[in-house]
Amino acid sequence: MKSLSYIHKILLPLILVSTLNEVEQLRIQILNIGRILKTVMSEIRCEWNDSEKKIECLLPITKTTSKARIKRRGIEPIAPRKTVITTEDFIEWQISYKDKEGKPIELGRILLLAYSKGIISRNEICSAIEEFKDAPTFSETFHISRESFLQDSHFYGFKIFYEKTPILHLDLQDGCYIEIALKHKQKAVGYQPMIYIYIPAKNVTPDIVGRFAKEGEIVSWFPDKEHILGLLRAFLIASKDHREDIGRICLEIIKSCP
Repeated sequence: MKSLSYIHKILLPLILVSTLNEVEQLRIQILNIGRILKTVMSEIRCEWNDSEKKIECLLPITKTTSKARIKRRGIEPIAPRKTVITTEDFIEWQISYKDKEGKPIELGRILLLAYSKGIISRNEICSAIEEFKDAPTFSETFHISRESFLQDSHFYGFKIFYEKTPILHLDLQDGCYIEIALKHKQKAVGYQPMIYIYIPAKNVTPDIVGRFAKEGEIVSWFPDKEHILGLLRAFLIASKDHREDIGRICLEIIKSCP
């Protein structure tokens, strides 16, 4: 009996340590799953909708990490969970075309689907590439500048300046519009253009106008030919890097230009 008691004293702490380790590993796995789900829910995905026969983009409108957010008149960000959405509101989507591995996403995915489903043709893609192949880019032509408000104008001893940021704006027929804005690079020297499409809140499904957004709400938007070609043109004139990247993606999709 003494030997059994001795064994019990040795094994019990080992069992507890093993159990605690398993619990900690399980806790870490749960946290990782949570992070993955949060990332997935924040991503913008575009796929073909068989029932609608359209490209459908799913836009998370309440996630702080999402690149889609609601702005009043396209300018002032609002908290859609606390503010009633109106017809003055737009969904601002800072759109990309590839991920860190170079895989086509967002506009890159839209272009692939649009071409494969006959929404845009090889000639339309090639015409856009040809039109801008030697054109000066937005980032080369424009710069951010600072101007004083009024001569000798001060605020509590601080001189007042305004920073002027160039923006290219393209209106589309359904109330959407595309903008290219020049921004300071966060982790490097110089400027980088950002491309945004602004989608009227009334243009998405389900209907979100006249109510608060639901927790984790995702809305559907269906880009058409005008949206797609407008965004393609925006990336082709934004910068040389954007032009080369989006041109490469296009040629991977259509194989060659006539």
